[in-house]
Amino acid sequence: MKRKKDCSYILDDDFEVTYEDGWEDVSYNDIGYQRQDRYSDDDSYADQRYDRYSEDSPSPRRRSRGGVPLAAPIRKGGRVLSHAASALVRSLTAVLILATAAYVTYTFWRASTPYGDIMEAIRTRKISMTLAAYICVAIIFLLSEFIALLWSMTRVRVRDDAGWWKEDAGRGLFSFILVFASSYLAFLLYRFLPGSPDILRGLKGALEVYGSMHNVLFGLCAAGTASCLVRKYFSH
Repeated sequence: MKRKKDCSYILDDDFEVTYEDGWEDVSYNDIGYQRQDRYSDDDSYADQRYDRYSEDSPSPRRRSRGGVPLAAPIRKGGRVLSHAASALVRSLTAVLILATAAYVTYTFWRASTPYGDIMEAIRTRKISMTLAAYICVAIIFLLSEFIALLWSMTRVRVRDDAGWWKEDAGRGLFSFILVFASSYLAFLLYRFLPGSPDILRGLKGALEVYGSMHNVLFGLCAAGTASCLVRKYFSH
C-alpha cells in the first residue's frame, strides 16, 4: 500500500509523456530497415573475421603439406636398411673367402708329411726341393685369396648428372670360380705329372692334395658366388 501511494505521489494527474521532435516521423518499417542494416553490417564484419582467420590458419590440405613428411624418413630408412644389408652380404663374402683359405691351408699342412716336415724345416732353416715345391703351391693359393679378399671389399665408383657414388659390383665372384675350377683341374691333371725329380714330386703332391678338396670347395665357392651375385644385383 505504501509503494502504491508513493507511485501515485510521483505520477499525479498532471503527468504526461512527451516526445522529442523527429520521433513522430519514424515508422516501424524504418526501424526494421535499420535493424536489418545493422545485422548486415555485423554479418560483413563476421565474414571479414572469418576470411582473416582463414588466411591466418592453414587449411587441412596446407597443414598436411606443412607437417612432417612421412616419405622422407621412410626413404631414408630404406636406404639405411639397404646399405646395412649390402654390408652384411659383403661381410659374408669375406667370411667365405677366409673360410676357403683356412680350409685349404689346414689341408695342405695336414698332408705335408710325405713331402717333408714343415716344422723341422723352419727350425733348421733348411728345406728340401720337394717340400719347397709343395709349399709354393700353397703360398700361391693363399696370396691369390688375400688379393681376392681385398678386392671383394671394394666398390665401383659411379657418376651421373646428380653426382657420384660408390656401388657394390659384387667383386670377388671370379675368385670363387677360379678356386673351384683350378681345384677340379688339379684333380684331373696331377696324375699325368712325373714323380721325379724332387721338385716335380713336390708339385705333383701339392696338386694331388689341392685336387682332393674340390668337393668341399664346390660348396664354399657356390655360396661365395651366390653372395657376390646378391651384392651385384639386389644390394643397391
